Amino acid sequence: MSALTYPARFSTGWDGRVLVEFVDLPRVATDGRNLPEAMEEAVDAFGSDLSLSLSRREEIPAPSPAKRGQRPIPGWRIRIPVQQYVWHTHICSDLKVSGPG
Repeated sequence: MSALTYPARFSTGWDGRVLVEFVDLPRVATDGRNLPEAMEEAVDAFGSDLSLSLSRREEIPAPSPAKRGQRPIPGWRIRIPVQQYVWHTHICSDLKVSGPG
């Protein structure tokens, strides 16, 4: 099992809700009433997007390091049969993970 962690920007909307946008996953955004709920929703949205990308065999961008003002979203874990994939640094090459540069 491998854990992926991606950085996200947190901000407060006009209505006081906490907004979450993933830096490396532009189609993933969510919100919550407060920070704990926003974190929970972020993990869920993150997992849903990665699950969809895996099922479609889409390229998954490599996570960038969190910068100032960003928080890492931890702990979405994936299970991939070892006999199907050869693992590299973050995730297996068969999943078409793109790296920086």
